[in-house]
Parts: sequence; C-alpha cells; structure tokens
Amino acid sequence: MSRKQGGGPRAASAAGRHRRPQAGTASGPGGGGLAVQLRALGLKLREVPGDGNCLFRALGDQLEGHSRNHLRHRQETVDYMIKWREDFEPFVEDDVPFDKHVTNLAKPGTFAGNDAIVAFARNNQLNVVIHQPNAPLWQIRGTDKNNVRELHIAYRYREHYDSVRRINDDSEAPAYLQMEMLCKNDSNKREEAKLWKGEFEADEIEGETEDAVQKVLKATGCSDTDLVRHILDVEDYNVESAIFAVIQMNEVERISAEEQHDPQSEVQESCSRTLSEENRYGSRISGNQSLHQGEIGNNTGQARNNDKNQAGRNPKVSKKQKKEQQRLEKKKRQEERHRQKVLASKNDRADSSRRETDSSSHVTLVKTMEALNI
Repeated sequence: MSRKQGGGPRAASAAGRHRRPQAGTASGPGGGGLAVQLRALGLKLREVPGDGNCLFRALGDQLEGHSRNHLRHRQETVDYMIKWREDFEPFVEDDVPFDKHVTNLAKPGTFAGNDAIVAFARNNQLNVVIHQPNAPLWQIRGTDKNNVRELHIAYRYREHYDSVRRINDDSEAPAYLQMEMLCKNDSNKREEAKLWKGEFEADEIEGETEDAVQKVLKATGCSDTDLVRHILDVEDYNVESAIFAVIQMNEVERISAEEQHDPQSEVQESCSRTLSEENRYGSRISGNQSLHQGEIGNNTGQARNNDKNQAGRNPKVSKKQKKEQQRLEKKKRQEERHRQKVLASKNDRADSSRRETDSSSHVTLVKTMEALNI
C-alpha cells in the first residue's frame, strides 16, 4: 500500500507519536470517569489484562469476540509494518532503528502504540475508534472506503487499552459499533421531533385506527367492531385486506348455513324413501303367496319401472348436487388461499421485524458531535 492509499505519512506520523492522556483524566482500574462517559453513550468497558498485550487483546475482542489470538494479531501487524516500511520508519520515536523497533514490537508483552494501530487498521481494511476520558473520539482510518467496519477501543490511565462494548453485551461475539456524526442543528431537531412525537403520536395512531375500523364496517356491513379491530390488527391495518377478510368470513358463514339445508340431504332422503318403497314392494310380494304369477310379474315389472324412473331422476339431482359441491369446494379453496396469504404475510412481517431487530442489535450507533480523523 502506498502512502497515499493509507492516508500518507501524516497519518503514520500522528499515530506514531504516542500521545498519553494527562494525569488525572482517568481514575485507575474500573474506568472511573471514562466508564461514566461511555455509559452515557450506551457503552461500557470490557477490560483486558494489563500484560503489555492489551492493545492486541482489545482489538481481537472487537474483531473476533475474544482476545485469545492477540499474538497472531501482533505478528501480522509487525509483518505489515515491515512490508510497508517506508510508511512507518520515518516516525519511529526516540531515534530507535526501525529494525530494532519492529523486533521489539514482535515480542509478546511489548507495549504497542498508535503506529501499530495504524498498521492493524490498514492490514484489516477497517477503522479503529479510540475513546479517551474527556476528549473527542479518535478515528484511525485504515481505508478510504465508506461504511467499513469500526473497532472501538478505550485508552485510559496512561498506557492501557480496553475493548468497548454495548452496555448489555456480555457475549463472546464480535462487537459491531459504528460512529454516527451529529451536528448541533441535527441534535436540536431530534429533540424537537422526540417531544412532538411523545405528545401527538398516541392520539394520531388512535385516530388512524378508528378511521380504518369505520371504513371496514361501512364497506362490509359488519357490526362487530371488536372483530374488525382484530382483523385489522392481523392484516397490519391494511384496510383493503381487512375488508376482503371480513367478506370471506361472511361468505364462509353463509356457506355453512346453506350446508345445513344442503340438497344432498334431500337426495339422501329421496334415496331412503325409494329403498323403503322397494322394501315394502318386496314385503308385499313375499307375504302374499296367493297372488297370481302374472300379478307378481306385473308388480315386479312395475318395480323395475319405478327403479328406472328413479334412476332417471337421480342424474338430474346428482348433477345439481355436483354443481353445488363444486361451488362449495371452490369457496373453500379461496378461503384456504386467503388463509395461506394471511399466514405468509404475517410470517413475512415477523421475518422483517426479526431482520430489523437483528440489524439494530448487530450494529450499535455511537453518537458523537466531533471526532479527530488520523
């Protein structure tokens, strides 16, 4: 990477001069004033051991969710500095030869300064944000790209770095924090909007809900307000979808009422009557042994004619019944499709809500009025 690509020698120069906070700006272990400062942003310190590896431990916790790979991060940073020697050599402090500087830096337990942060940020193509007590945020840019990942670390009580986490984040997952730059006008507008929202949002939502209820009642002729409110809630207050759902529900109820007087039952009754008549014919024939054979034949023929006439009438009834059955099945299929549509819509909304929740919990915005870019 050229000097221009990484922010040039000025970036390495500013980072290479390891600036220590003034005495008294932090109050020892626990973070003191810095902990309070972070809490106001919804953040907290995740402390790492002060064993000389704290910088790479803190960066590792941000990047991977733990600090166990700090030695690998150290070696990769040193290798990057050696590869881009021309970017770092002019800014080694205390007139220490560059080779000796990187040799010492490669040893576990050796304190690393801002030049190592610059190298780490460039090597991983991300930005590192440094929180300090009573000071603007420092942002060390490892790339010129926008919307890149940020690692947030804290620098406190002279020569120690810790990881910065969301206030409720106790996981071993990578940290995802992102700076959000605000200006005073934006801040004022946000506060005004918040006040307005707090005063009028409830009334506005209630008014919109009641308006939607009345529209559905009027369009469907339904008089059950609670039912309409429930359907609107299921349909995410989409008035057209709610109207369709109420109409479908009314249609299902109508079909159910018709099924109680289904023509099929009439056909079954007719068939039952025919069987009873045939049984009576059989009983009379078997019970009267004195009848002439011809009369028996006539009765039998008449029974056959009755059967044929009944069979001739049955196709008409079956055709009518079949048509009615097809209509009922069509309605049921429409109802099922609508039910599946409602379920799919609810699932989509739930998935969308989960994605939004996951996204909002995945990246936490760190609001700040100013930051120093290195």
